[in-house]
Amino acid sequence: MSEEKVALTAKQQKIYNYIIKHIETKGFPPAIRDICTEFGISSPNGVMCHLKALEAKGYINRVQKHKNNKRAQARGITIPGVTSGGYSLPLLGLVAAGKAIEVTQQDDERLELRELFGSDGLFVVKVRGTSMIEGHIADGDYVVIRKCETCDNGDKVVAMVEKAMTLKKYFKRKDAIHLHPMNSTMEPIVVDPTREDIRILGVLTGVIRKC
Repeated sequence: MSEEKVALTAKQQKIYNYIIKHIETKGFPPAIRDICTEFGISSPNGVMCHLKALEAKGYINRVQKHKNNKRAQARGITIPGVTSGGYSLPLLGLVAAGKAIEVTQQDDERLELRELFGSDGLFVVKVRGTSMIEGHIADGDYVVIRKCETCDNGDKVVAMVEKAMTLKKYFKRKDAIHLHPMNSTMEPIVVDPTREDIRILGVLTGVIRKC
């Protein structure tokens, strides 16, 4: 029989719930300053006291930082049974694409991909072919699509024509819908909605490319 955990105080329970939600939605635990801001705690030491209590009571596990690292960190938190629902990468600052610029350290910052593209109603499809190459969308790219059933002229959309799915620029004309490639060597797909089934599945919101 497993040993029952020691009960948490009201504040500890709120911090524990916040850490769980942060891991599940963002893909990583909160920083000390995130917890300070969320709960109006003025000192990082105050947060550390709560984390030590949560660890002592068996609710969280913490990876100890090197003793020479003076900056308080909370990124080493793990909670058994709590998994990430997001995905993030360390954000190390700006890099110049022209003249070199001085590095500005982004301490403990991360780029959350779900927040970058908008967290709700997204899906991803892999591109096959070169019909969108002049729109900087190449064969093998992954495109992030925001689910919707309507769009504006000029939007890049994923459309279902009969049973075929395609990524094109959308234009609604008087008697037909034109799905334009972004490749000057290709002709548009012209659809008569009175004769063919066409549905908008979503609008392009981002492109992911593995180099």
